[in-house]
Amino acid sequence: MLQEYLPIISLIVLAVVVAIGFIKKINLGFFALGAAFVLGTVGGMKASQITAGFSSSMFVTLVGVTFMFGMASQNGTLELFSKKVVALVGKRTVLIPILMFVLSAFISAIGPGHIAAGILMTTFAMYLAFEMKINPMATSLYAKLGANAGCASTLSITGILAAQLSNPMGYSGFGLHLFLSTLLSGFVFTLIVYILYKGYAVKADNPLKWSEIPKFNREQRITVGVIIVVVVCCIGFKLDTGLFAFLAASVLILTGCADEKKAIKGIPWGTLVFICGVGALVNVINKLGGIKLVSDYLSTLMTSSTAVPIMSATSGILSWVSSTTGVVMPALLPIADNVAHTFGVSYVELMSAIIATSFAAAISPLSTGGAIIMSSYSASKETTTEEMNNMFKTLFLLSVANVLINVLMSWLGVFNLGHLFY
Repeated sequence: MLQEYLPIISLIVLAVVVAIGFIKKINLGFFALGAAFVLGTVGGMKASQITAGFSSSMFVTLVGVTFMFGMASQNGTLELFSKKVVALVGKRTVLIPILMFVLSAFISAIGPGHIAAGILMTTFAMYLAFEMKINPMATSLYAKLGANAGCASTLSITGILAAQLSNPMGYSGFGLHLFLSTLLSGFVFTLIVYILYKGYAVKADNPLKWSEIPKFNREQRITVGVIIVVVVCCIGFKLDTGLFAFLAASVLILTGCADEKKAIKGIPWGTLVFICGVGALVNVINKLGGIKLVSDYLSTLMTSSTAVPIMSATSGILSWVSSTTGVVMPALLPIADNVAHTFGVSYVELMSAIIATSFAAAISPLSTGGAIIMSSYSASKETTTEEMNNMFKTLFLLSVANVLINVLMSWLGVFNLGHLFY
């Protein structure tokens, strides 16, 4: 009898956990893990199934990247590099948001995709913002949104996967359409964030001229070289970013470029548990059918005029708790083919709306994108549990807003791009 109500109960538990976390100002990660254990046990799940939601890959990636960049911050490399960037920009600091978005989108589009490009650029953007004394949340969002916007090119994993999943169903030649759709989606919300955070009014203290900035010392030169190698290997050769960051950190320690003990203390352990703990709870909710309950309800509302926005909304909801390339695309693109035939809508438009909206949700703190923003922030400065909770709430609300905007774009037929490219 209880099994029938588990999907509803799981959603109620999630709402209660989040509410208590914010009211009591406690670390949601620990609380969520406890709730996941109780909920999973009641639902008949084994301990291994419950802990499977604690993403080890995300944990390793976040620890490795924050550890490496923490060393670069500790030995002054990032501070000096930031000053050089500020000197190049000069008084035109309003160009920084544009630079972050365009550079991230370009790097993402040429092959590495949103994960590698997003992690590296978002982390750098956060440290750069602190050194320049500009809004760190906005600056890192420009970088992450750019990485998401450029990730569906035919050279990137998202574009390649879309082709692999669609070709057997008889669809091809949509590469440019898909890339432009995702790029447009990312650009629209970046523009909104730009206005919301007053990016047009960005000002940073810039008392130094290029000639007045000191040169990198030995430790800093090695650090810059190591970071460049990480970027080249992770982007050019698609090596695992987190694991390679550990290797890079080891080189910095062996060459005496950073203090190992200080760097370890600088890793935001509380934030990492916060992120992965909530992820474990959401995974249990997904296994118990809570997410499917919401998705099934949406499907009952579908008609020929609402098919695209409803599929868009479904992809956004799924992306909050799962991977776009690992779960959302393999699960929804075959369904999109059936919907296209049933309701007489364009498969390419459906696919574009699904992928764009899925990435719109990827700034959520439950995803790698939002997670790296939180971890980078707490690694850059001392943070309280209340600050983490507020950042979690802000990122999630921005993610919800981004999904809603993409659903609206889907409803307005924006993702057919006037049928100009397909």
